[in-house]
Amino acid sequence: MADFRRPPEWQQSADRHTQLTDPVLTVRQLTRFEYVTRKPVTQVDHALVFVTARGEYDTFLPPHRPARADMATRRYTAVYEVDMGIHPVRAELALPSDNDAFEFGVAVDLSWQVREPDVFVRSGHRHVPELLLGELQQAARPVTRTYPVHRSAEAEQAVLRAVEAQGVLGATAGLLVTWTVRVRRDDDNIAHEKRKQAIEHQSAEQVLIARRGMDIDLEADLRSRQQDLLLAGRSLEHQRQQHELAMQQQALQHQHALLAGRQDLELQALQAQKINFYAYHLQHGGVHAWALHLSEHPEDSRLVMQSMRDDQLRLIQQQKELVSELLGGKHAEAFELDGPKELALRTVTEILAQRLPGVADTVPTPVPPAQLPPADAEPPEPALPPAPHAPADAAPPAPPGTAPGQPGTAPPSAESGPPLTGAAVHGTALFDGYVPPPTALGPYPGRQPLHGPPLTAPPGPSVPPPYGFPPPQPPAAPATRAASPPPMPAMPFTAPSQGLVTPQSLVPPHDTAPSQEPVTGPQDEPSATDREGRPS
Repeated sequence: MADFRRPPEWQQSADRHTQLTDPVLTVRQLTRFEYVTRKPVTQVDHALVFVTARGEYDTFLPPHRPARADMATRRYTAVYEVDMGIHPVRAELALPSDNDAFEFGVAVDLSWQVREPDVFVRSGHRHVPELLLGELQQAARPVTRTYPVHRSAEAEQAVLRAVEAQGVLGATAGLLVTWTVRVRRDDDNIAHEKRKQAIEHQSAEQVLIARRGMDIDLEADLRSRQQDLLLAGRSLEHQRQQHELAMQQQALQHQHALLAGRQDLELQALQAQKINFYAYHLQHGGVHAWALHLSEHPEDSRLVMQSMRDDQLRLIQQQKELVSELLGGKHAEAFELDGPKELALRTVTEILAQRLPGVADTVPTPVPPAQLPPADAEPPEPALPPAPHAPADAAPPAPPGTAPGQPGTAPPSAESGPPLTGAAVHGTALFDGYVPPPTALGPYPGRQPLHGPPLTAPPGPSVPPPYGFPPPQPPAAPATRAASPPPMPAMPFTAPSQGLVTPQSLVPPHDTAPSQEPVTGPQDEPSATDREGRPS
């Protein structure tokens, strides 16, 4: 069957996402029974506006459509297919300011929708955005003309009030419109304001940097001051500690110096005591020196006795030679030799009667020990040694247990005089005008001893007693103390170097035992006085 329908007068090939400016999609002429016999296919969301022969408009909003009876009875002559969707529009406008050299930039955002299709069809508008923007410019242009370009915010508020006062946009065309307007300055003014703002920002930044720098400087200064205070306190504390340490060191050094000085004084006193002790024994020589050596080295008794015997024999030989020279001398007259001959005879008597060099002719009677004096009691004065020349009637007492005439004793003789003492033997003048050479056993002839016997021995190192033995008790002092040599100090013995054998040469080998044979000396031989009753 042939299709006698007429082609549409206006038709847009648009879908749902097409940007429309005219909502009328199709305009079609209708015959009397054209729409009754076959209905054209239309979209369900489009509105249909039918026009009658009388010029009336019947609107069918989606999804409603006319019935066949209505089509036959109403006798429609044309139909309009109108889109009922919402269409957004964005536009840029330029509105004048109070100065023609500058314009406001206006950004318009709006959306429109056909609310009354028959009204829009009657209005005959073909471009909806132009319609809406025209109405907006018509209301806003007189308002922006009164504002300078830099007062865009105030101009925007005035435009909004003017458009609202004019009425709803698109109301005359049956449209539903929502819109918004943003008024701004032109591009040159915006760039100028941006440059000013950048300058302000830089200035504010520099000011802020300066202010914050001042704050930083204050904080740095405060921190530096705190560090200085801490360093000063630390340095002060360190100096105080160093000062205390120096004071303590000086105090210790002072105490050390005092102790050293006190020790030096004590050493000097000890050295003086040692000097006195050894000077006393060395001045007397002979038995005293060897007794000191034997007190420290008792194992050398045999060699000591042999050495003393050799010394005595040597001394006797020297004296005999001297007497022989004096008695047989021819260099003086007979009357000049009376005195020397008498002295020579006395010397011979002394030689025959003496025992050992430095030992008295008689042994004193032992005195029973007495009680020790208290610690705070002063020691008695030491007795002086006998004078070199004793009176003729002063005879030494006989040792206990020895009868007169026995060997080892010499009876007093008025002719011979007192026997010579150790001092006379060791360097005292034998007769007027003659002085024998000095020996190592006594002081120089004609001189008194430089030092007297010390009262007490110098302190020596104390040796504790063996384990299990009681400490030694000090010996009891006699009631009357005679002249005695001082005690031996704690130091090694040094034997005389002239005329005596050194202690080192007297020490026997370790593998040789001392001899037990008795040592005979001049004291064991009977003197001439004992045999004949007179000196020979």
